[in-house]
Order: sequence, then C-alpha cells, then structure tokens
Amino acid sequence: MYTWSTHQLTEYFTAVNASADETAAISLAVERACEMVEAEAGAVVLGDRVHGAWGFGSDVPTKGILSIARAPGTLSVPALGDLYAVPSALGEAIEGALVVGRLDEPFTPEERQMLQGMAQVLGVALRSIRVLIDERTLRAEREREATERLILLEQAQTRQRLVETLLTIQRAISNRKPLPEILDAVTSGTAALLGGAPVALILAEGGRGRRLSVASTSGPEGYDFADPDSSHTEAREAMATAQVIVRAVDPHDPAWGTIIATPVRVTGEMAGALVAQLPGSVDQYSEQREQLAAFAQQVSLALTDARTVEAVREAHHDPVTGLPNRGLFLKIFNRVLASRAALTEPTSVLFIDLDRFKAVNDSLGHEAGDQLLAAVAGRIRACVRASDTTARLGGDEFAVLLHNSPVDAATAVGERVIETVKEPFNIAGRDIFIGASVGVAITRAAAANSDTLLSNADLAMYRAKKEGPGKVVVYEPHMHTEAINYLSLRTDLQRALQEHEFRLQYQPLVRLDTGETAGVEALIRWHSPARGLVSPVDFIPIAEESGLIVELGQWVLETSAAQVAAWRRTHPDLTLNVNVSGHQLVHPRFAANVTRALAVAGLPSGAVTLELTESVLMSDPDAAVASLASLRELGVQLSIDDFGTGYSSLAYLRELPVDELKIDRAFIARAELTGEDLALVRTIVELGHILGLRVVAEGIENAAQLEALRRLGCSYGQGYHLCRPSNPADIPQVLARRSLTAVHP
Repeated sequence: MYTWSTHQLTEYFTAVNASADETAAISLAVERACEMVEAEAGAVVLGDRVHGAWGFGSDVPTKGILSIARAPGTLSVPALGDLYAVPSALGEAIEGALVVGRLDEPFTPEERQMLQGMAQVLGVALRSIRVLIDERTLRAEREREATERLILLEQAQTRQRLVETLLTIQRAISNRKPLPEILDAVTSGTAALLGGAPVALILAEGGRGRRLSVASTSGPEGYDFADPDSSHTEAREAMATAQVIVRAVDPHDPAWGTIIATPVRVTGEMAGALVAQLPGSVDQYSEQREQLAAFAQQVSLALTDARTVEAVREAHHDPVTGLPNRGLFLKIFNRVLASRAALTEPTSVLFIDLDRFKAVNDSLGHEAGDQLLAAVAGRIRACVRASDTTARLGGDEFAVLLHNSPVDAATAVGERVIETVKEPFNIAGRDIFIGASVGVAITRAAAANSDTLLSNADLAMYRAKKEGPGKVVVYEPHMHTEAINYLSLRTDLQRALQEHEFRLQYQPLVRLDTGETAGVEALIRWHSPARGLVSPVDFIPIAEESGLIVELGQWVLETSAAQVAAWRRTHPDLTLNVNVSGHQLVHPRFAANVTRALAVAGLPSGAVTLELTESVLMSDPDAAVASLASLRELGVQLSIDDFGTGYSSLAYLRELPVDELKIDRAFIARAELTGEDLALVRTIVELGHILGLRVVAEGIENAAQLEALRRLGCSYGQGYHLCRPSNPADIPQVLARRSLTAVHP
C-alpha cells in the first residue's frame, strides 16, 4: 500500500500547490483525497462553513459535516447512506479540517495518517495562497513599505522551499532509499528552513521504559542532543501528550531561546519527536511549529514504510540464516516453473538434510546451533551460482533451486555441498564435524509443480540417508510408491500397538555339548488383519524411525519376562534373551523401565540377557560403555548380537561390559564349506573364551554346521536345525526334551 500511496501523495503535493486560488486548491484536494482512500464523499470545513463538497450530490449535509469536523463518527448522506467519516486538521496555521467519508469500512490508522498528511499539506498550500493573495493586494494598494514586501516574499519562498523539501523527502520514501538517509534528509531540510537551527529526531526504542535515542541530527556543531537534559524531556512530553511542546530553554533568560518538540506517530502510536532549538521567545514561532509538524509527518510516513518493508522481509526470510524461507522459496520456484524457460531448460531442486546437527544443538545449546546453521548456509551458497536460490526450509533442512541444471550438474552440486559441509566448523571455540545427505529432483514435464518436486527431492534425501551418510540420490518414480507404502505401514503399525496385534514366539538357546535348552530368545511377530503376517524385516526399521520401537520394545520385555517367570516354576534355570534397539538404549528411563518390568514379572535380573547389535554399540562406543554400565548395575546380562558385522575394535570390545557374543548367521551359513569362514568363527570363539564371554552361534541350519561348531568349542547355538521359533503354548514340550541337538526341522 505504501509504495502506491507515497507516489500518489507526491502528485497530490504538486497539484494542490499549483492551484490558482483557494477554491481550486480545496476542490482538487478533496477530490484527490477521496480517490486515494477510496472514499465516497468529502469536504473541507473552514470555520463554520463547508467548502469543496464532493460526492454528496445536490443535498449536502452541512450540519453533519460540521459535526464530523469536531470528532469522527457516522455521517448520514441522503444519496449514499451512512458513511464512516473522519476529520483531519489542516494545521495550526489554518483553522479547519478535511472531512472524508466511506461506506464499506472504517479507515485504518495508516489511511488516517495519510489523510492527516494531505490535510497539513492543504493547510500549507492555503496559507501560501492567502499569503500570495495578501501580497498581491498589498502590492496593488502600494501601502506597504519595501521592507514588508521583501518579508512577504521571503515567507513565500520559505513555503516554496518547504514544499520542495517535502517533495524530495517523499520521493526518497517512494524510491525506498535507506531509512537513515531519509531521516537525515528530514533533519537537514528542517534545519535549513529554520535558518540553520539545531534539529534532532529522537525515537523511542522498544522494551520497557521506552528509552529514547537520537536517530538523526542537523545544525551547528557543539549542541549535544544525546544529553537527556537538552531535548529528551520535551520529546517525551510531546509523545505523552500527543501535542506540540513549545518551551523556553530558560524561563528566566529568553536569550537561551526556545525548544519546539513535535510528536512523531507510526500507525497511530507515538514513536518519537522532532525537536528544534530556535533563538528568540516562545510567542514568535507559530509558523515554525507548522513546518516541524509537516516534517514530523514525513518521518511518520518513512518509519511506517520502513516497518512495512521489514515486516515483509521477516515474513519471507529465515531470521537465523537470512535465506528465503519455505514460503518464499516455493513462490520463486513456481515463478520459474511458469516461465517459458522451464519448458526447454531443466530445473533441479536439491533437498539437503544435515547429519548429527541435533547432537550439536543438544550438547552446545541453541545459540551454537544457530551459529552452525548460519555457517552452513554460507557454505551452501558458495557452492551455487548467484542466479540459483538457496533457502532454509526449517530445522536442519535446506533447499537449492538450480536453474538450467540437468541431472549430472545437479548431482555435482550436491556432492560439492556434501564435501564442504564435511569440513570442520569452528563453533564456540571448538571444531564441530557434521555431514549432509542430499536428494535431487528434476523437472520432467511442463505440468510439474514446486510442491511435488520439493517432495520428490525430500523422498530422495531420505533414501540417501538410508544408504549411509554423505550420499546424493536422484529421485525415481518408484520412491513415491515406496513412500506411500511406508506411510501406510507406519499407520498400521501405530494401530497395531493400540489393537494388540503383536505376538511373541520363543526360540531356544541350546547347549551344543549336551543339547539341553539353556534359555529362550523372545521374537516379536505381527499378525495384521489386513496384511497377514508382516516380517520383522519390514516393520522393525519403521518402528525405529518413528520412535515406536521404545513402546514396542517395552511391551516385548514386559510380556516375555512374565512368560519366562512362569516357565521357571518348573525350569528354574531357564534364561531370557531380549533384543534392545539403539533408541531404547539412549532413552533416559530405560534402566528404570527394565527394573520395573522384571519386578512386576518376578524375574531375577540375572536370568535376563539384553541383546544389542554390534552396529548400535559401535556408532558411539564411549556412550555405549556408559549406558551398558548402568544396565550392568541392575544385574542383567548383556550380549553383542550379529557379532562380526560392525567392525568392532578389540580395544572397545574389552571396554564394553558384555557377557555374551552372538556370531552373525552369515558366517555360520558357510562355516562347513569355506575355510576362511571357519577360521573367522574359530577366531571369534577363541576371542570370546579369552575374554570370558559366552559365545552363541546363530542360524544353525544343518548337522554339518552343528558338528563344525562343536569341534570349534562353541558353547551355545540357535537355529532351525535345533528348534524353530515356537508359540508360547509349544515351549513346555520343547523344555521337556532332554536334548535338541538331534532334532531336525
């Protein structure tokens, strides 16, 4: 609105000031004012008479207009109906008001402020016209002395300079010059018209107490406007009373001169004051008060316009990085896709997600996290062209719009981003290492839209994360189908928890030398009414990603503990193995949840072994040592599952407080065929014995594997050759057998 209004107001200034006489100026001013605020009718009140009535038809409601000139209200017009009507004073030099009325809605504070500006300009113009008329009259009568004629001429020239200065300032506002430059133009223009008097613009800062500060000054050196005693008192009083304050600097000595403070408003609220110190006594500055009021109005318009521009920027940019936000990014993206170039030139979008950012934010705090995001934004922008668009979508997610960029070029940019983000960031005096995963989507048809392409890039980014850190993946159509299936399965998984669709099976852990059942491992199964039996391979990763694994894992622990406690009444040495996810391990109440579950079930902690995969433990070995130590204090046993797949170092293995190693089934599957695998299994078994750990072989599928493991000295085993996972009702029969080593599937 303000760009439009300021241009119109400039024209308004010029047109009204160029009017031949008072009647023409009033008529033009009323008509233009109504047009600018889309009002139906208007008039000017001078004294007790209505002038320049416009839009009322033949029946002008004179009494109503005179009433509105005193206070805003409803103006009943026979030809139009009831109007919202407001008055705007013409200024102290001209007693009167500009009255405008509108049908549909009341005037906003910004519109009223603009009307006030137009009214004051009209007052200045009327005063100029009257001065010129007086001058012509005096000149015609030849009754005035040459000195008086010169004074009148100077007054007219001053008025002209005032209008010209106001026009210059108004053009600066319209052209969006920097706000400090506009404010300096106001104070310098005011000082020039006041004969070089010291002038200051004093503004209120935000927060409690409304502290005042000097925004701009002009005039002779040596006058300290920053001194609160010099001008701030009058400025604060002008703001408090919404009136022009005129006061002697020293009431006892007129030689010190006069201070004039005129309030400055922004959207109806007091924002500061324009202050000038003039020589002479208080009663000789009525004209200067009018000039200060006109300049104060320009300050109001400039500040309002600047705040509007800043509000627009804040609405479209991320405050942390200064980059466009998601809304602005999509607008730019849509404009690019709607252009002719999009029909012939490929457009690419990168979706960038930071790895390990949350750990930095949690450990070093949000301020450090914001510094890191700003630094990442700078590095990403350095990887792209000036014509490309980089945005922060939210959290630790960024996007880049690449113009005329085929898939190979887009992939290369993604790889550059990954490489630059891998380099250390110095945050809070320390080097921080993070990473990034990048998804790429390319426009494939003219009908493509920004939301779809950004979503496609997002899907590709998630695929990149699954493939490992520091990957770039280009979107393929099948990813959309997979995403839909993923969301559907996740929804069903959430419902399955609520509807109790999960069941447990138990697979025995067998002593390989005797064939006796030493314990059972709890294995979760999902029987979906809609999907049938869903493999854990399909739903466990989704439970991990969604966080449902914590609730699901707790249910497995509680249910299996109660079941094994019941079986131990007849088999008191039976133990329980339960799989634990990385999310459970880092949960702050995991140890307490384990304690509660075992206490409720009545199962001794020493009868329970918690299994964690090698990859989970080795992702952060130091943290794993601390977490496992707290669990060991409970008395439970700990096992490394799928050992041999996570590249554990021997040093960390010695530090981890574990009791058991489970050899990954991939090595057992070829143990009877390949000498290298036999050697590896032998090494793991011997390592376990050296460290005093139980060694369990998983996935024993045939007699040859069983025999090979016995020869190697492996103590325990699991697998279909020994016993398949069984329902709880079948386990008592399994436990009743003296030996399972002769059992075949």
